[in-house]
Amino acid sequence: MSRPAELVRDTEMTAPSGTTILYPSSGGNIHTFQAITPCAILDILSPPYSSEHGRHCTYFRKSPRRDLPGELQLNGMMTISDVTWLEEFQPPDNFVIRRGQYKGPVIRR
Repeated sequence: MSRPAELVRDTEMTAPSGTTILYPSSGGNIHTFQAITPCAILDILSPPYSSEHGRHCTYFRKSPRRDLPGELQLNGMMTISDVTWLEEFQPPDNFVIRRGQYKGPVIRR
């Protein structure tokens, strides 16, 4: 099943790079990383994913379907013109996530 997503920001980052914060209620929290050179990503999730608390981790990729609209109308009033369609998928077996406790400074909105 494909789901619509609106592109909010498309940025190429290079080291050293400042902190980027994504909030689900203002700008979304679907993100992708594509390494141009070997690197490591520190992705801090707060609160962390927890299926038992309803915070599932889901992986998406762009839908290969070509019959989906590039515009979407919400509530019959607002039109979003930069729509990307995503579908869920399971990451490959060699995809590695290491969990740890964040001990850095408090992050506030």
